Amino acid sequence: MKHSSLDRLVELGRLALRDAHRPDFRIYTGNDLGINMMEYGSDYLLGLANVCAGEIAERDRLWEAGDPAYYALSDALQYLGDVAFREPVPAYKHSAAIFLHITKRIPSDLPHPKIRGGQRGKQRCSGCARRLGY
Repeated sequence: MKHSSLDRLVELGRLALRDAHRPDFRIYTGNDLGINMMEYGSDYLLGLANVCAGEIAERDRLWEAGDPAYYALSDALQYLGDVAFREPVPAYKHSAAIFLHITKRIPSDLPHPKIRGGQRGKQRCSGCARRLGY
């Protein structure tokens, strides 16, 4: 089951029910405002992983190894999640395009050639990129 409530308390409640009744049942979070839900036993399907898959993989490796560097990287990724998935949430595509352009992964900061958006979050996305070492 995938849950994307963007509400950590709702998701923690679902995990508690799972643990009490069906501990082998997998629950995937899509909560980009709580990317550390895996610390509480949730797997994830995050939109954020489309923006920085390598950094998410490194975060997971650090968590698995018990490396304290996990916390700084997780915090930086959470900041990007907070910026990209702020209201209105569907506009995350434009924030993702801005971030991917800033990090030189795509040639334009537009989510689609026919869409002309404002500079929603450009300064914030630049701060996210700096925190992630770009």
